[in-house]
Amino acid sequence: MSHAHHHFDGPADAGNRPLQRAYGVAIALNLAFVILEFIIGRTSHSIGLVSDAGHKLLDVLMLGLALVGFRLARRPAADARRISAVIAMINTAVLLFAVVMIVLESVGKLAEPAPVDGAVISWTAAAGIIVSGASAWLLMRHRGDINTRAAFLHMAADSLLSLGVVVAGIVISRTGWLPVDPLISLVIAAVILFNTLRLLVDAFRTLRG
Repeated sequence: MSHAHHHFDGPADAGNRPLQRAYGVAIALNLAFVILEFIIGRTSHSIGLVSDAGHKLLDVLMLGLALVGFRLARRPAADARRISAVIAMINTAVLLFAVVMIVLESVGKLAEPAPVDGAVISWTAAAGIIVSGASAWLLMRHRGDINTRAAFLHMAADSLLSLGVVVAGIVISRTGWLPVDPLISLVIAAVILFNTLRLLVDAFRTLRG
């Protein structure tokens, strides 16, 4: 699943307070859920939830970049783009490390599946769909800005990944087939990697420009 293209140009209107508040609330919602989902994933031994938390961390970083664009909009355009690009490159390093850890743990879980609670996985991922949906709704009214339109599409698409985790939890509850948990985490890791590499390419292009 491909997410919207990342842009490093800050919006022209730095004084757009409602839009900045929308970003602030969306960041807070997603960051809180990242922490909650990671804790639940670790305590329930679900690598699927941990990897989904890693994917939502990508959401937080992407929203943070857009918000940085607001803060830097008063600077010369080239400076704003370059600073955002440097921040993006730092973020990609964190995400690439997360992908490596997810893949290693997923492979280990495939070799020796650990018992997990399918119901906990499903309900937690369902809460993630609500968080992504609420974030998309907050940004929906401001889709005139290209960065916000990208963020809106990103959040809407994320709901589908969380739905995949919900299905994995249902499969475990109904059949007891534990490998579905690390398998779904590998799919999510691939999505994180794809979008992280796109972000890295965008950052390099910006710095070279």
